[in-house]
Amino acid sequence: MSKIAFVTDSTAYLSPEQIREHNISVVPLSVVFEGNVYREGFDLSSEDFYRRLVNSKDFPTTSQPPVGEFAETFERLLADHDAVMCLLLSSNLSGTVASAEAAANMVGGPIHVVDSRISSYGIAGPLLDGVQLADEGGTPDDILALWEKELASERAFFVVDTLEMLHRGGRIGGAAAAFGALLQIKPILTINDGRIDLFEKVRTHRRAMERMLAEFDTDASTGKHLKVGVVHAQRYNDAVSLRDQLEAKYPNIETDISELGPVVGAHTGPGLLALVYYEKA
Repeated sequence: MSKIAFVTDSTAYLSPEQIREHNISVVPLSVVFEGNVYREGFDLSSEDFYRRLVNSKDFPTTSQPPVGEFAETFERLLADHDAVMCLLLSSNLSGTVASAEAAANMVGGPIHVVDSRISSYGIAGPLLDGVQLADEGGTPDDILALWEKELASERAFFVVDTLEMLHRGGRIGGAAAAFGALLQIKPILTINDGRIDLFEKVRTHRRAMERMLAEFDTDASTGKHLKVGVVHAQRYNDAVSLRDQLEAKYPNIETDISELGPVVGAHTGPGLLALVYYEKA
């Protein structure tokens, strides 16, 4: 049985416990904010970031990890592993995949870099499934096949308080043209071809939540085994309530709660509540 190492970036938003338990290497993206550079997960807490974001006139920018950091990680892991599996933030949201691919070409060897085409739990869920498969004796090819199937089935719905941050950060995709008309409503966003895009215009937060849950019900009511991430930005209590509501209604789902950190949160702002889910392979 081969010994397989796993790498992701900080936008998977794994918990410290998940990172330690599964020995996952996390390469951080960075946030440039108020004249300083902060490595996500190391130099700036989510709570501090959102507090400062609301009160600051400065708009944060984000940057991908340097090629050298991926190269050092790959070299270290290949010293005592047979292969490296690397699942990363969508290439349409960041140059992180490009950095990792450049590093893999420099280092050489059995390094598999995969573009998740999504962020947050959309990375974390399949990544942890891959770890489990490796523990059960799965090969790198088995893990790649698992990821391909699970990533293809992923759906994501985000309810945000405002589109201002997404617009200012240039991450709104096809919804940008409608920005002016949307400022006064609660939009539902989704991931389309690896980019953030508008799913539907909704007038109130309550209606937005109802619409998101109706869309989820269409998939969950089939009885398929779904893995669900309840993702939030400074809305932990609401996320717990939503998780409990879903678990009570759907016996065929597994749930986890994840908070967006500064890199993705810079483009959504605080107040986000989302469902990210896929069919377990």
